[in-house]
Amino acid sequence: MLDTSRTAMPLMRQGAGPANAAPFLRISGIDKRFGSFSALRNVSLDVEDGEFICFLGPSGCGKSTLLRIIAGLEQQNAGTIHSLGQDISNLPPAQRQFGILFQSYALFPNLNVRENIVYGLRNRRMRGAEIDSRLHELLELIDLKGSERKYPAQLSGGQQQRVALARAIAPAPRLLLLDEPLSALDAKVRVHLRQQIRDLQRRLGLTAIMVTHDQEEALSMADRVVAMRDGEVEQIGTPTEIYHTPRSLFVAGFVGKMNILPGRVAGGRLSIGSLNYAVPALYDTAENQGEVIACLRPEQMRLRPLNASEAGDALPAQVTHLEFLGSAWRVTLVVPALGDIEVTADLSSRDMADAPVAIGDRMGVVLPSERLVVFPASQTSQVREAVQ
Repeated sequence: MLDTSRTAMPLMRQGAGPANAAPFLRISGIDKRFGSFSALRNVSLDVEDGEFICFLGPSGCGKSTLLRIIAGLEQQNAGTIHSLGQDISNLPPAQRQFGILFQSYALFPNLNVRENIVYGLRNRRMRGAEIDSRLHELLELIDLKGSERKYPAQLSGGQQQRVALARAIAPAPRLLLLDEPLSALDAKVRVHLRQQIRDLQRRLGLTAIMVTHDQEEALSMADRVVAMRDGEVEQIGTPTEIYHTPRSLFVAGFVGKMNILPGRVAGGRLSIGSLNYAVPALYDTAENQGEVIACLRPEQMRLRPLNASEAGDALPAQVTHLEFLGSAWRVTLVVPALGDIEVTADLSSRDMADAPVAIGDRMGVVLPSERLVVFPASQTSQVREAVQ
């Protein structure tokens, strides 16, 4: 196990016990402006020791700017950053003891794997034997033992990123910051490496913050996701909370696929086309009155043959389009009871093989009303933002 307790200037936890223990990182009221452009507005967040946090959002939402402010590479215009109760808002990057992993790897092309990894240890007056021991541990962790004499040009993109990761954690940082580290890699390598990063973070007990625009990446890696839009935090929650109970139409549309169903709420009842449902308790709020947008994910819709005895409460619909996604088929249907709007439903490839569906077929669609999420119609423009 790599020893992560060795740091150059440890910041000590203030107070003697849990009652006054501060979070590992507290971000309070951060604002950042570039001229007249406001990149971040009143961003606040607590990060606990050992957490893996993902900043998720589209390009230009401020997630990388926030990461750079945490690292000390940008200076905020307002707000503070505390670590274990101590104000680090104005500390230079070197004194924050944070490791950073960039999208571009940033390896030195003239140095081999060994020299790239131990580069940050040279100035710490570590003995040669200690450096060799740390290098051995890191090469084992990133599964590149035997490659220490290779140069970056001799490595694949995934291997280069693993070397960059080893270099970032070599000095035993207090916090690991990852700025879209996987976005330059192909899909298979990306999936493999994200699991390696997550396993490594857990094994070492590192606190980590990662920036990504990839929803699948955030959902599969994070303990908590910070969904951002236009320089502000839209929602903070676990991956399942973000996915299943989004708090804005933007989050609903940006994280995964949603069916958008215009409706109206009155007296705790939701009308969509000719249908009427009880409004789910979480969304039965003062702002969700009158014109609303109801949403339902494609995998939550269920398809049944209309002539089946178990059709039950299925709504008649006609298949207009089929899209093969590998493990599933995405079926597009027109549902007259919903006002002839198109909806999509996901059908597993196994179910499709057992009971094939073709364009033009008439099917029954079941909407599980308890899964509906509801937002004011005033948020309609956020749908376009989420897919841009």
